[in-house]
Amino acid sequence: MVLPTKCEIRLGDCVEILPEYADEFFDLIVTSPPYADSRARTYGGIKPNEYVDWFLPRADEFFRVLKGTGTFILNIKEKVVGGERHTYVIELILAMKRRGWLWTEEFIWHKKNCHPGKWPNRFRDAWERCLQFNKSPNFKMNQEAVMVPMGKWAETRLRSLG
Repeated sequence: MVLPTKCEIRLGDCVEILPEYADEFFDLIVTSPPYADSRARTYGGIKPNEYVDWFLPRADEFFRVLKGTGTFILNIKEKVVGGERHTYVIELILAMKRRGWLWTEEFIWHKKNCHPGKWPNRFRDAWERCLQFNKSPNFKMNQEAVMVPMGKWAETRLRSLG
């Protein structure tokens, strides 16, 4: 039996809204939280060194409301501080793993219309990370829905694989 899909849009901070939902309620959670030091007027501009502590209560609530077979996708990018990428995203991944999350996959969002720019020591920000987390290795995934054709070269190459 196929259950109907329900889509509901709620505006607000997930820390305030998610407690209204039962445990293991959602099949999929996708979020693009404010990046460190970004949008200070809107989000308060979380400092890179404070980011993990700011995000973990949200991750804990996501963990509670996500089904065991569900998936959580986190769209995030490191901030450049002092000429190098800050490690807050890596630190967040490790902190989430310590809280029971499995870091199961990573996707790249290629931004074809990104903000133009040029920096002397790094590439333009034409991509962002989409990190996949799950509660168990037994999650549902429809790989065919996101596959991209590889081209004709794949036909001959895949034929010789053993």
